[in-house]
Amino acid sequence: MKNGISFFLFLCFISLPLQAENLVSSIFTDMKQFDKIATQTKQNEHYQPYIISVMQSKELEKLGVSNLKEALTLVPGIDMATDNLNIQTPIFRGSNPFAYGQSKLLIDGVVVNNLFMDAYSEYLSMPIEMIKRIEVIRGPGSKVDGINAYAGSINVITYAEDFKGFESNDKLVFKYGSYDYRMGGFVKNFRTKEFMTHIDFYYQKDNKKISSGPDGLSQGSLGAANVGLSQSEKAPLWLDEYSLGLNVKYKDFTLKARILKHKQGSAYGINLALPQDSDRLKLPSYYAELGYAKKINDFNIDIKAGLQYGAFDSKAKLVPDGANLGGVVFLDGAYGEHYAKQRVLYQSSYVKYSGIENHQITLGYRVTQEKTIAMTSKLSNRATGDAALVDYTNILPFFDKDAHRNVVALSLQDEYDVNDKLSFLYGVNYESTSYKDAGFEPRVSLVYYKDFKNIFKAIYSCSHRNPSWQEMFTKNNRARVGSTDLKPEKITSYEFAYIRNFTNESYLQSDVFYLVNKNQIYNSATDPVYRNSAKTDIYGVELEYKGHIFANDKVYVNYTYLDGRYSTDGGKKYNLPNVSHHLAKGYYIYSFSGTLSLGTTLKYVSSKDRAKGDARSKVKAYTTVDTALNYKNRYYNYTVNVSLKNIFDTDVRYPSPQNTYVDDYAQARRTFLLTLKKSF
Repeated sequence: MKNGISFFLFLCFISLPLQAENLVSSIFTDMKQFDKIATQTKQNEHYQPYIISVMQSKELEKLGVSNLKEALTLVPGIDMATDNLNIQTPIFRGSNPFAYGQSKLLIDGVVVNNLFMDAYSEYLSMPIEMIKRIEVIRGPGSKVDGINAYAGSINVITYAEDFKGFESNDKLVFKYGSYDYRMGGFVKNFRTKEFMTHIDFYYQKDNKKISSGPDGLSQGSLGAANVGLSQSEKAPLWLDEYSLGLNVKYKDFTLKARILKHKQGSAYGINLALPQDSDRLKLPSYYAELGYAKKINDFNIDIKAGLQYGAFDSKAKLVPDGANLGGVVFLDGAYGEHYAKQRVLYQSSYVKYSGIENHQITLGYRVTQEKTIAMTSKLSNRATGDAALVDYTNILPFFDKDAHRNVVALSLQDEYDVNDKLSFLYGVNYESTSYKDAGFEPRVSLVYYKDFKNIFKAIYSCSHRNPSWQEMFTKNNRARVGSTDLKPEKITSYEFAYIRNFTNESYLQSDVFYLVNKNQIYNSATDPVYRNSAKTDIYGVELEYKGHIFANDKVYVNYTYLDGRYSTDGGKKYNLPNVSHHLAKGYYIYSFSGTLSLGTTLKYVSSKDRAKGDARSKVKAYTTVDTALNYKNRYYNYTVNVSLKNIFDTDVRYPSPQNTYVDDYAQARRTFLLTLKKSF
């Protein structure tokens, strides 16, 4: 809480439930002093002008949840998708399953989407033990420091968020599981009166290979001459990565930095042909951000400057032995090395003014410079079919080595507390780029706090997604062709929510939404050029309950129904493709004692319709059940967790585009995980 008085009131609220309704008003008033959006605060999410879900890692660990991806699959309205390189992405409310960048991932408030794909797949494997809390905002209203989220945003809060007087969060973690998975890591905090340092580190690897195929050659992805070379083998989905994070705070200054070295198998093949086991893709990520925050009378000043480096680094066998490409036969197959490194520089300044009674006005800007700083392209000899690599960087580049883009975002916002029960948030963002501008985007949000038990929200918001580097600057590729004529994807959202609090620990949240998407970017195996070709209308309902059945258990369940229509190039409207209409998730934790608990997780994903012209049957529905036994030794302060995932060995598949993998992308079946954690 903000100060010792707030913390004392919170303790009183827990210990004196009969006075809850009187105390909530005090807590709410105190919380209103925080002026950052819910994804950057400890505010109660129910009072925020967003549709938000918060997941605590302490509960997730008891369920045997291993990483960020597994945690996100429990959030209402979120499904998962992947591609031929196993670049996985959460899908918010059915929004364009084959596009990246629909959502933004922030770690301790720093956006980490890579520039090449606008994705963050390399961070989805972040171990849950490195995370303190996950805050997920669904919908385009989640704007912070000039960062526009199109379908939603995810803020991962690490244990750098530490408070004097709270228990230590220092720990050692070790894991072992299926596919020869091994992980080791630690969290360490140092604190003095004015200086705080947080360090986290983890290393993990596995040898995951999953039977897949027939590959895309069977559908003619490399021409009719190569259909007979199609394979059905184990796709290399292995992982090898390490990460080192650093957060430093001294008085009003902060430093946030992270190094992530991510390497993975080439999955289902860069050209949709199953690769060799050793073929790999590297997606490194590095960032550093300096911040200065100062309160001067009625002004809060927040200044940040940062840089981010990322790369797409692939080394793989592109086509099998004997492939015929344009009349040239590659007897020993064709190989390729593709490397593109990007740099992002940004600076933002925001001023919040609270000198007008019941108002908090925020004015600021964010400027960004995006640039490709290195690119190489090496391929087997295209003229002779010799497998030896030839440097085609200058004569046949796979990517525009001079790609660059500048972005300027301006924002003005006012948070107006009409009275103790009613608050408004309204404002506008404006964004200009070196290419197509997003323009003005308004936002209005209302929160009505009738009483402790009844809270109402209404939200109208507009946002956008700029085309990714891959969509704009890819060249000489059979599967992807970029275009600098692309416009930003645009969304207009209407959301209404009602929250019913039963106690301070149990609630029911319900919301309805209607989303209008236009200029959505698509390409296909038959037309690899990226185009603004689709418009979709999506509507749905989300229900979320958290509470208890007995005094020593925890229950969490949610259900999402969504539907809509899409059209391409203004033509006939069709059912939403590759989208589940029903999502149901939940977990149950029963504590036998203060040391032993049993957790169960259940997820249901309904079937998915195919895209127009795709004659395949629907993607099958699936249900998975996980269980975990958790033991905590309080004397020596260590924890042992044994979990079994997908107990019934369900066949889980993520949809593939038409004319690629006819049987979709197979995922892991039944697996186990052993976790040992020592806290200090």
